[in-house]
Amino acid sequence: YTHLRNGLTGIPNAMAIGATWEAENARIVGEIVGRELDALGVNMLLGPSLDVLDRPRPERPSDLGTRSFGGDPYWVGVMGQAYIQGVHEGSAGRVSTVAKHFPGLGESDRRINQEVALVQKSLEEVKQVELVPFFAVTHREDGNPLGVTDALMTGHVRFRFQGIRMNVRPFSFDAEAMHELM
Repeated sequence: YTHLRNGLTGIPNAMAIGATWEAENARIVGEIVGRELDALGVNMLLGPSLDVLDRPRPERPSDLGTRSFGGDPYWVGVMGQAYIQGVHEGSAGRVSTVAKHFPGLGESDRRINQEVALVQKSLEEVKQVELVPFFAVTHREDGNPLGVTDALMTGHVRFRFQGIRMNVRPFSFDAEAMHELM
């Protein structure tokens, strides 16, 4: 998300875009962001967030807030693709995107800016929920490169896959776990 607050077009947050269920809205917002960042000389956008807000609970602290496109893995991927395509189109390819927070923070148990969060799920659940949007933006079946992100940012989160005994170091520091998940 952007901390630039003045002089730019006001845009809705990711949750509001996702709530429309219209990928074209995500593409249009991405196009505006790409055009304006390019005009400012910015060449890299640390976003969008592709975290799936899986089973949101008011009692569970989270810092995703409205920076997630929603809770459906498929639609988070569709919206992410469209947004990334818009950024690339709006900037004429001069602004790179870095989709985050791989492999996903949506089910984390605490705020990542206060303590290293933990996600406890089966590997199969992670494949069916958290990873779906990242697969969507790293490969396009239709061959359109504009909806493919330029990079992934790893999340500083621990994963404990249920039924698998693993070291629970933060994912961003565990090359072996990254390799296994990929």
